[in-house]
Amino acid sequence: MGKLYDYCQRVQKHIESNGLDIYKSRGEIAMRCGFLMPLVKPDDPDDPQRIQALREAAKDLFGLNLD
Repeated sequence: MGKLYDYCQRVQKHIESNGLDIYKSRGEIAMRCGFLMPLVKPDDPDDPQRIQALREAAKDLFGLNLD
């Protein structure tokens, strides 16, 4: 599994564990990142730009540090 997939899973767990609206939260992330987290698969290659976009969106929207 790659870093991008792991980060997507961490964001998903954060959304679920904090009782956030899953559709609204995923939509906000998608608008910021330019991709849909559920479509990221374990064998997808890590793209540094997508990883950085996800890190920034998670921090801005949820205060979640992905490091």
